[in-house]
Amino acid sequence: MNFSFRRMSAVARKEFRHVLRDKRMRPVLLVVPLFQLTVLGYAANMDVDHVQLAVVDQDHSPVSREIAARLGAGVAFDVQTVPTEAIAERKLDQGEAEVVVVVPEGTAKGLARGERVEIPMWVDGTDSNRGTIAQSYAESVLRRVSTDRLPTPPHPLPLPGVPEPRVRVLYNPALISRWFMVPGVVVMVLAVITSLLSAMAIVKERENGTIEQLTVTPIQPAELILGKLLPFVAIGLFIALMVTAAAVVVFGVPFRGSLAVLVLTSLLFLLSTLGTGLLASTISQTQQQATLMVFMVLMPSFLLGGIFYPVTNMPMWAQWLAALTPTRFFIVIARSLFLKGAGLDVLAREAGALGLIGFVVITVAMLRFRKRSV
Repeated sequence: MNFSFRRMSAVARKEFRHVLRDKRMRPVLLVVPLFQLTVLGYAANMDVDHVQLAVVDQDHSPVSREIAARLGAGVAFDVQTVPTEAIAERKLDQGEAEVVVVVPEGTAKGLARGERVEIPMWVDGTDSNRGTIAQSYAESVLRRVSTDRLPTPPHPLPLPGVPEPRVRVLYNPALISRWFMVPGVVVMVLAVITSLLSAMAIVKERENGTIEQLTVTPIQPAELILGKLLPFVAIGLFIALMVTAAAVVVFGVPFRGSLAVLVLTSLLFLLSTLGTGLLASTISQTQQQATLMVFMVLMPSFLLGGIFYPVTNMPMWAQWLAALTPTRFFIVIARSLFLKGAGLDVLAREAGALGLIGFVVITVAMLRFRKRSV
Protein backbone atom coordinates (compact mmCIF):
# COMPACT_ATOMS: atom_id res chain seq x y z
CA MET A 1 0.00 0.00 0.00
CA ASN A 2 1.39 3.39 -1.00
CA PHE A 3 1.78 6.30 1.38
CA SER A 4 -1.34 8.50 1.26
CA PHE A 5 -1.24 12.18 2.18
CA ARG A 6 -5.05 12.14 2.26
CA ARG A 7 -5.14 9.55 5.05
CA MET A 8 -2.35 11.34 6.92
CA SER A 9 -4.12 14.72 6.69
CA ALA A 10 -7.34 13.11 7.92
CA VAL A 11 -5.55 11.91 11.06
CA ALA A 12 -3.94 15.34 11.46
CA ARG A 13 -7.30 17.13 11.23
CA LYS A 14 -8.83 14.71 13.69
CA GLU A 15 -5.96 15.21 16.17
CA PHE A 16 -5.99 18.99 15.79
CA ARG A 17 -9.76 19.16 16.44
CA HIS A 18 -9.32 16.88 19.44
CA VAL A 19 -6.67 19.16 20.94
CA LEU A 20 -8.74 22.31 20.39
CA ARG A 21 -11.91 20.75 21.83
CA ASP A 22 -10.17 19.46 24.95
CA LYS A 23 -10.70 22.22 27.52
CA ARG A 24 -7.95 20.79 29.70
CA MET A 25 -5.41 21.27 26.91
CA ARG A 26 -6.02 24.98 26.40
CA PRO A 27 -4.22 26.08 29.60
CA VAL A 28 -1.38 23.72 28.73
CA LEU A 29 -0.92 25.36 25.35
CA LEU A 30 -1.44 28.99 26.34
CA VAL A 31 -0.99 29.54 30.07
CA VAL A 32 1.61 26.96 31.08
CA PRO A 33 4.38 28.08 28.65
CA LEU A 34 4.02 31.73 29.68
CA PHE A 35 3.85 30.77 33.37
CA GLN A 36 6.97 28.62 33.11
CA LEU A 37 8.86 31.32 31.21
CA THR A 38 7.90 34.02 33.72
CA VAL A 39 8.70 32.01 36.84
CA LEU A 40 11.93 30.48 35.54
CA GLY A 41 12.98 33.72 33.86
CA TYR A 42 12.79 35.66 37.11
CA ALA A 43 14.26 32.81 39.14
CA ALA A 44 17.20 32.22 36.76
CA ASN A 45 19.01 35.40 37.74
CA MET A 46 22.74 35.15 38.37
CA ASP A 47 23.26 38.87 39.00
CA VAL A 48 24.68 39.49 42.46
CA ASP A 49 22.89 42.18 44.42
CA HIS A 50 21.77 42.87 47.97
CA VAL A 51 24.58 40.79 49.46
CA GLN A 52 24.52 41.10 53.24
CA LEU A 53 27.88 42.63 54.18
CA ALA A 54 29.09 43.36 57.70
CA VAL A 55 31.85 45.92 58.32
CA VAL A 56 33.91 45.61 61.51
CA ASP A 57 35.24 49.14 62.02
CA GLN A 58 38.25 48.94 64.31
CA ASP A 59 39.88 52.11 62.95
CA HIS A 60 37.02 54.60 63.54
CA SER A 61 38.49 57.00 61.02
CA PRO A 62 37.23 58.90 57.98
CA VAL A 63 38.84 56.19 55.82
CA SER A 64 36.92 53.37 57.51
CA ARG A 65 33.68 55.31 57.22
CA GLU A 66 34.44 55.96 53.54
CA ILE A 67 35.00 52.23 52.97
CA ALA A 68 31.60 51.41 54.49
CA ALA A 69 29.93 54.20 52.51
CA ARG A 70 31.43 53.11 49.18
CA LEU A 71 30.53 49.46 49.77
CA GLY A 72 26.93 50.44 50.42
CA ALA A 73 26.68 53.00 47.61
CA GLY A 74 25.19 50.62 45.02
CA VAL A 75 22.73 47.75 45.08
CA ALA A 76 25.41 45.07 45.35
CA PHE A 77 25.75 45.22 49.15
CA ASP A 78 23.45 45.86 52.08
CA VAL A 79 25.99 47.13 54.60
CA GLN A 80 25.71 46.82 58.36
CA THR A 81 28.37 47.89 60.86
CA VAL A 82 29.15 45.58 63.77
CA PRO A 83 31.46 46.33 66.71
CA THR A 84 33.51 43.11 66.96
CA GLU A 85 34.80 40.24 64.85
CA ALA A 86 33.03 37.74 67.10
CA ILE A 87 29.64 39.27 66.30
CA ALA A 88 30.50 39.30 62.59
CA GLU A 89 31.51 35.64 62.71
CA ARG A 90 28.26 34.77 64.47
CA LYS A 91 26.31 36.59 61.74
CA LEU A 92 28.15 34.53 59.13
CA ASP A 93 27.25 31.32 60.94
CA GLN A 94 23.59 32.31 61.20
CA GLY A 95 23.34 33.43 57.58
CA GLU A 96 22.74 37.08 58.50
CA ALA A 97 25.93 38.12 56.68
CA GLU A 98 27.55 36.77 53.54
CA VAL A 99 30.69 38.92 53.49
CA VAL A 100 32.62 40.48 56.37
CA VAL A 101 35.15 43.29 55.89
CA VAL A 102 37.42 44.06 58.85
CA VAL A 103 39.02 47.53 58.84
CA PRO A 104 41.93 47.13 61.28
CA GLU A 105 43.16 49.86 63.56
CA GLY A 106 45.76 52.11 61.88
CA THR A 107 44.36 51.74 58.37
CA ALA A 108 44.09 55.50 57.78
CA LYS A 109 47.59 56.20 59.11
CA GLY A 110 49.11 53.43 57.03
CA LEU A 111 47.48 54.65 53.83
CA ALA A 112 48.59 58.21 54.60
CA ARG A 113 52.20 56.99 54.82
CA GLY A 114 51.86 55.09 51.57
CA GLU A 115 52.14 51.71 53.27
CA ARG A 116 50.43 48.53 52.24
CA VAL A 117 47.50 47.87 54.57
CA GLU A 118 45.89 44.45 54.75
CA ILE A 119 42.11 44.46 55.18
CA PRO A 120 40.78 41.01 56.10
CA MET A 121 37.68 39.83 54.25
CA TRP A 122 35.60 36.77 55.04
CA VAL A 123 33.31 35.38 52.36
CA ASP A 124 30.57 32.77 52.74
CA GLY A 125 31.50 30.19 50.11
CA THR A 126 28.29 28.15 50.36
CA ASP A 127 27.16 29.69 47.07
CA SER A 128 30.51 29.77 45.29
CA ASN A 129 29.31 31.86 42.33
CA ARG A 130 27.69 34.53 44.49
CA GLY A 131 30.62 34.54 46.91
CA THR A 132 33.23 34.91 44.17
CA ILE A 133 31.44 37.78 42.44
CA ALA A 134 30.79 39.56 45.75
CA GLN A 135 34.46 39.17 46.71
CA SER A 136 35.63 40.63 43.38
CA TYR A 137 33.35 43.62 43.70
CA ALA A 138 34.38 44.31 47.31
CA GLU A 139 38.05 44.05 46.34
CA SER A 140 37.57 46.57 43.52
CA VAL A 141 35.97 49.02 45.97
CA LEU A 142 38.85 48.61 48.43
CA ARG A 143 41.41 49.13 45.65
CA ARG A 144 39.74 52.37 44.63
CA VAL A 145 39.80 53.62 48.22
CA SER A 146 43.48 52.71 48.53
CA THR A 147 44.39 54.39 45.23
CA ASP A 148 42.53 57.56 46.13
CA ARG A 149 44.22 57.75 49.53
CA LEU A 150 47.81 57.12 48.40
CA PRO A 151 49.91 60.32 48.56
CA THR A 152 51.02 61.77 45.22
CA PRO A 153 54.75 62.73 45.15
CA PRO A 154 55.58 66.24 43.93
CA HIS A 155 57.74 64.87 41.11
CA PRO A 156 56.43 61.41 40.16
CA LEU A 157 59.06 59.13 38.67
CA PRO A 158 58.48 58.01 35.09
CA LEU A 159 57.16 54.47 34.93
CA PRO A 160 57.94 51.94 32.22
CA GLY A 161 55.26 51.36 29.61
CA VAL A 162 52.44 49.26 30.97
CA PRO A 163 49.65 47.87 28.76
CA GLU A 164 46.38 49.53 29.63
CA PRO A 165 43.38 47.39 28.71
CA ARG A 166 40.39 49.06 27.12
CA VAL A 167 37.51 46.64 27.55
CA ARG A 168 34.46 46.69 25.31
CA VAL A 169 31.73 44.17 26.11
CA LEU A 170 29.76 43.12 23.03
CA TYR A 171 26.20 41.76 22.68
CA ASN A 172 25.42 42.21 26.41
CA PRO A 173 27.16 45.45 27.45
CA ALA A 174 25.65 45.55 30.94
CA LEU A 175 26.46 41.85 31.54
CA ILE A 176 22.85 41.14 32.54
CA SER A 177 22.66 37.49 33.45
CA ARG A 178 18.96 37.30 32.58
CA TRP A 179 19.81 38.00 28.94
CA PHE A 180 21.91 34.83 29.08
CA MET A 181 19.41 32.70 30.99
CA VAL A 182 16.06 33.59 29.39
CA PRO A 183 16.87 32.16 25.91
CA GLY A 184 17.79 28.93 27.68
CA VAL A 185 14.46 28.97 29.50
CA VAL A 186 12.70 29.43 26.14
CA VAL A 187 14.38 26.22 24.93
CA MET A 188 13.37 24.38 28.11
CA VAL A 189 9.71 25.42 27.86
CA LEU A 190 9.51 24.41 24.19
CA ALA A 191 11.15 21.03 24.85
CA VAL A 192 8.96 20.14 27.84
CA ILE A 193 5.62 21.09 26.31
CA THR A 194 6.14 19.46 22.90
CA SER A 195 7.68 16.26 24.29
CA LEU A 196 4.79 15.77 26.70
CA LEU A 197 2.17 16.52 24.04
CA SER A 198 3.51 13.93 21.62
CA ALA A 199 3.94 11.35 24.38
CA MET A 200 0.36 11.83 25.58
CA ALA A 201 -1.12 11.61 22.07
CA ILE A 202 -0.27 7.93 21.58
CA VAL A 203 -0.60 6.76 25.17
CA LYS A 204 -4.05 8.34 25.47
CA GLU A 205 -5.19 6.35 22.43
CA ARG A 206 -3.82 3.20 24.05
CA GLU A 207 -5.55 3.90 27.38
CA ASN A 208 -8.85 4.59 25.63
CA GLY A 209 -8.54 1.40 23.59
CA THR A 210 -8.74 3.23 20.26
CA ILE A 211 -5.17 2.57 19.11
CA GLU A 212 -6.12 -0.98 18.11
CA GLN A 213 -9.00 0.34 16.02
CA LEU A 214 -6.62 2.69 14.20
CA THR A 215 -4.01 0.01 13.53
CA VAL A 216 -6.52 -2.37 11.90
CA THR A 217 -7.72 0.30 9.47
CA PRO A 218 -6.07 0.66 6.03
CA ILE A 219 -3.97 3.54 7.38
CA GLN A 220 -0.21 2.84 7.51
CA PRO A 221 1.82 3.37 10.71
CA ALA A 222 3.83 6.19 9.08
CA GLU A 223 0.63 7.96 8.05
CA LEU A 224 -0.79 7.57 11.54
CA ILE A 225 2.35 8.87 13.26
CA LEU A 226 2.86 11.83 10.93
CA GLY A 227 -0.81 12.70 11.17
CA LYS A 228 -0.55 12.60 14.95
CA LEU A 229 2.59 14.74 15.07
CA LEU A 230 1.79 17.40 12.47
CA PRO A 231 -0.66 19.31 14.73
CA PHE A 232 1.99 19.38 17.45
CA VAL A 233 4.51 20.81 14.99
CA ALA A 234 2.16 23.73 14.40
CA ILE A 235 1.51 24.04 18.13
CA GLY A 236 5.27 23.91 18.85
CA LEU A 237 5.97 26.72 16.39
CA PHE A 238 3.20 28.79 17.97
CA ILE A 239 4.69 28.21 21.44
CA ALA A 240 8.18 29.10 20.19
CA LEU A 241 6.97 32.41 18.78
CA MET A 242 4.83 33.12 21.85
CA VAL A 243 7.58 32.59 24.42
CA THR A 244 10.05 34.50 22.24
CA ALA A 245 7.70 37.48 22.22
CA ALA A 246 7.24 37.13 25.98
CA ALA A 247 11.01 37.08 26.51
CA VAL A 248 11.33 40.35 24.59
CA VAL A 249 8.32 42.09 26.16
CA VAL A 250 8.50 40.85 29.75
CA PHE A 251 12.26 40.56 30.29
CA GLY A 252 13.53 43.05 27.74
CA VAL A 253 15.86 40.55 26.10
CA PRO A 254 16.69 41.84 22.62
CA PHE A 255 15.91 39.63 19.64
CA ARG A 256 18.41 40.62 16.95
CA GLY A 257 18.11 37.63 14.64
CA SER A 258 15.72 36.53 11.93
CA LEU A 259 12.31 35.07 12.68
CA ALA A 260 12.65 32.86 9.60
CA VAL A 261 15.83 31.30 11.03
CA LEU A 262 14.07 30.85 14.38
CA VAL A 263 11.17 29.04 12.71
CA LEU A 264 13.46 26.82 10.63
CA THR A 265 15.70 25.80 13.54
CA SER A 266 12.67 25.33 15.79
CA LEU A 267 11.30 22.86 13.25
CA LEU A 268 14.56 20.92 13.39
CA PHE A 269 14.47 20.97 17.20
CA LEU A 270 10.84 19.79 17.20
CA LEU A 271 11.91 16.68 15.30
CA SER A 272 13.88 15.66 18.38
CA THR A 273 11.39 16.69 21.05
CA LEU A 274 8.37 15.18 19.31
CA GLY A 275 10.41 12.08 18.51
CA THR A 276 11.40 11.79 22.16
CA GLY A 277 7.77 11.93 23.23
CA LEU A 278 6.78 9.40 20.58
CA LEU A 279 9.57 7.05 21.63
CA ALA A 280 8.49 7.35 25.28
CA SER A 281 4.92 6.51 24.30
CA THR A 282 5.99 3.29 22.56
CA ILE A 283 7.50 1.90 25.75
CA SER A 284 4.82 3.18 28.16
CA GLN A 285 1.39 1.83 29.01
CA THR A 286 0.06 4.85 30.92
CA GLN A 287 0.39 8.62 30.73
CA GLN A 288 2.24 8.67 34.04
CA GLN A 289 4.87 6.29 32.69
CA ALA A 290 5.24 8.36 29.53
CA THR A 291 5.67 11.56 31.55
CA LEU A 292 8.34 9.95 33.70
CA MET A 293 10.18 8.66 30.64
CA VAL A 294 10.14 12.11 29.02
CA PHE A 295 11.59 13.80 32.09
CA MET A 296 14.22 11.08 32.48
CA VAL A 297 15.49 12.12 29.04
CA LEU A 298 14.96 15.87 29.29
CA MET A 299 16.56 16.57 32.67
CA PRO A 300 20.04 15.23 31.76
CA SER A 301 19.83 17.03 28.41
CA PHE A 302 19.10 20.32 30.20
CA LEU A 303 22.04 19.83 32.58
CA LEU A 304 24.41 18.82 29.78
CA GLY A 305 23.07 21.23 27.18
CA GLY A 306 24.62 24.40 28.56
CA ILE A 307 21.47 26.06 29.87
CA PHE A 308 22.95 26.71 33.32
CA TYR A 309 26.67 26.04 32.94
CA PRO A 310 29.09 26.41 30.02
CA VAL A 311 29.65 23.10 28.26
CA THR A 312 33.38 23.85 28.01
CA ASN A 313 33.61 23.75 31.82
CA MET A 314 32.45 20.12 31.88
CA PRO A 315 34.72 17.06 31.76
CA MET A 316 35.48 15.76 28.28
CA TRP A 317 33.21 12.73 28.68
CA ALA A 318 30.33 15.06 29.60
CA GLN A 319 31.04 17.22 26.56
CA TRP A 320 30.83 14.14 24.35
CA LEU A 321 27.47 13.26 25.90
CA ALA A 322 26.29 16.84 25.46
CA ALA A 323 27.05 16.59 21.73
CA LEU A 324 24.38 13.86 21.51
CA THR A 325 21.62 16.09 22.91
CA PRO A 326 19.67 18.48 20.66
CA THR A 327 19.43 20.96 23.54
CA ARG A 328 23.18 21.53 23.28
CA PHE A 329 22.85 22.94 19.77
CA PHE A 330 19.51 24.72 20.04
CA ILE A 331 20.78 26.64 23.09
CA VAL A 332 23.62 28.03 20.97
CA ILE A 333 21.15 28.93 18.21
CA ALA A 334 18.68 30.62 20.58
CA ARG A 335 21.31 32.74 22.33
CA SER A 336 22.96 33.66 19.04
CA LEU A 337 19.61 34.74 17.57
CA PHE A 338 18.61 36.75 20.61
CA LEU A 339 21.90 38.49 21.43
CA LYS A 340 24.13 38.32 18.35
CA GLY A 341 21.67 38.42 15.48
CA ALA A 342 23.54 35.55 13.82
CA GLY A 343 22.32 34.21 10.50
CA LEU A 344 21.98 30.71 9.14
CA ASP A 345 25.46 30.92 7.61
CA VAL A 346 26.95 31.20 11.11
CA LEU A 347 24.59 28.63 12.65
CA ALA A 348 24.80 26.04 9.86
CA ARG A 349 26.81 23.58 11.98
CA GLU A 350 24.33 23.69 14.87
CA ALA A 351 21.35 23.49 12.50
CA GLY A 352 22.86 20.50 10.72
CA ALA A 353 23.48 18.72 14.03
CA LEU A 354 19.88 19.42 15.09
CA GLY A 355 18.56 17.99 11.83
CA LEU A 356 20.70 14.86 12.09
CA ILE A 357 19.76 14.13 15.71
CA GLY A 358 16.10 14.84 15.00
CA PHE A 359 16.07 12.54 11.98
CA VAL A 360 17.63 9.69 13.99
CA VAL A 361 15.26 10.10 16.94
CA ILE A 362 12.08 10.35 14.86
CA THR A 363 13.15 7.40 12.68
CA VAL A 364 13.86 5.16 15.68
CA ALA A 365 10.54 6.15 17.26
CA MET A 366 8.58 5.43 14.08
CA LEU A 367 10.30 2.06 13.56
CA ARG A 368 9.55 1.04 17.12
CA PHE A 369 5.92 2.12 16.77
CA ARG A 370 5.66 0.16 13.49
CA LYS A 371 7.09 -2.92 15.23
CA ARG A 372 4.56 -2.67 18.04
CA SER A 373 1.72 -2.18 15.56
CA VAL A 374 2.55 -5.23 13.44
